Amino acid sequence: RGTEARQFFVIANVTSPAILIEGGFLTNKEDISKLASEDYRDQIAAAVADGILRYRDAASQRKSTLAATGGEKR
Repeated sequence: RGTEARQFFVIANVTSPAILIEGGFLTNKEDISKLASEDYRDQIAAAVADGILRYRDAASQRKSTLAATGGEKR
């Protein structure tokens, strides 16, 4: 399906980083079958955890760069 850049109510006005994850749709028989699989759910969880860690690392890198340049972006 891809991604969409839309403002969803649940994440539109948050004051900290937020994501909306759709691991599948209960109206889709193929998705229901996948979601019944512990392995599939583990894959989703691992991908979410990886994304969070990558965000944390990128944010930390930005913070280090700003500190090293006296607050100026490079």
